Amino acid sequence: MPATVEVEVKLTGSPAELSAAFDDLGGPRPAREQLLTAYYDTAEGHLRRRGFALRIRSRRGARKPIPNRELTLKRDEGDGLTRGEWTSLLPPATGDEGAPRLDQLPPEAPVGDLGISDADLLIPTFLTDIERTKKEVRAGDALVEASLDMGRISAGDRETPIAELELELLGGPVGDMLAGARALLEERRLRIGTRSKAASGTDLLLGTSPPAVRAIRVKLDPADSIDAALAKVVRAASIQVTGNLAPVLEAGDPEGVHQLRVSLRRLRSALLFLKPHLGSRAAALNREARRALKRLGPARDLDVFLLETLPLVIEASPGASWVRRGTSLLRLRDAARARRDAAHASARKLILGRRCNRFVLDLLRAAHGGGLVARDSDESLVDTARDRLIRRHRSLMRAGEGFERLAEPERHRVRIALKKLRYACDYSRTLFPGPAVDTCLRRLSALQDDLGRLNDASVARRISQELAAADPLAAEGASRVGDWYDRWAREAEAGLTESWRTFVATEPFW
Repeated sequence: MPATVEVEVKLTGSPAELSAAFDDLGGPRPAREQLLTAYYDTAEGHLRRRGFALRIRSRRGARKPIPNRELTLKRDEGDGLTRGEWTSLLPPATGDEGAPRLDQLPPEAPVGDLGISDADLLIPTFLTDIERTKKEVRAGDALVEASLDMGRISAGDRETPIAELELELLGGPVGDMLAGARALLEERRLRIGTRSKAASGTDLLLGTSPPAVRAIRVKLDPADSIDAALAKVVRAASIQVTGNLAPVLEAGDPEGVHQLRVSLRRLRSALLFLKPHLGSRAAALNREARRALKRLGPARDLDVFLLETLPLVIEASPGASWVRRGTSLLRLRDAARARRDAAHASARKLILGRRCNRFVLDLLRAAHGGGLVARDSDESLVDTARDRLIRRHRSLMRAGEGFERLAEPERHRVRIALKKLRYACDYSRTLFPGPAVDTCLRRLSALQDDLGRLNDASVARRISQELAAADPLAAEGASRVGDWYDRWAREAEAGLTESWRTFVATEPFW
């Protein structure tokens, strides 16, 4: 266990807005210090691949004429709020210290998890040079250290500025600290920062962009209360949500858009799964997640169209007709790219918006403070999950009745019901141990993939028709996409029907 768990929310924006927000917090006269920090890792990145950052920080301030130095190991918990932290003081520098020694860390530091045994493998990777202005303030019943950081990160000949306001919980309820951050968002043009200085420095060093974050598995315990179980699910969702904001905002990553949508769907599924027990706070989270999903939908649909569907259609258009048809398909592709760029701009605007940032703070508050359950919180979690799974399964069976004869809109409703059941099963799997769980989830996943591909093809046909309506020169390309969709759907029908029958024959594990 860490000696310290750092609980911190980071706000970013222009230096002027951050300085104004810092002043808005009131409190005593702030202190100023200069922080020069060197980060260390192996050349192969053993620490960063395991979620750790190791640094030596030197402080110089008006009250500290002699620099003091400290060695810190941090482990990012991935939720944009908490980090494990192990710190020890070092003697003043003499100029020949070299790399840090692992035995200088506190005894409880998880040195064995770093993946190295020889500290001589550690090398300096990047530096941060920060002017920090800090003070202690009150946010409700929470005591918070507010730090205004201005400076830069440098890695070799690369450099990037830093401007952020950190609110670190010193004591009291985390929800009060987050409420204080939310109040700043109401008054100033700021947004939540989800990237640590270590993560930003690593991207600068490697010339990489923030990676997309996939869902983590939730482990519920039969002894959990409904509120505690939901808090676990919401925390998992918050890790995926916050982890995918930077990939969308900074890199326009198609996978980041996809995983952000997945995280929001999983969150909504959990909130709807336990809806009879939930109050207004949960309803507000569900409403905001639904809004964000709708805004992100066009970007995801156009990414799939351009990266997955259209290349297949182009590849399937050989022969003498390629020049004419190919030109029309390429015209269609160019029109889709322009529309995708606009859709990604809309996604970035969503993430930068005040409303989305309020939602993320509310999500973090629920993830770390619970309180979403308003009724019947003492009911058995296993019995509640079984009852809700039965209802979800019945809804899916009703939607899929006569599956072989269902038209496209009805099969879309089957897909939605299937996703709701799939997420519910995924959350509940640890409550019903046994081999039947894996079999059921495997068949659910296979059916969901088949229906998802059918939906992607249907969306591609719709997009191509919309693009052709705005550009007649792309009309033949749109017709080609439609022909491809019809042929693909006919060829996929037998396998899709078989996947449905296999699932229907599967014994529920609950």
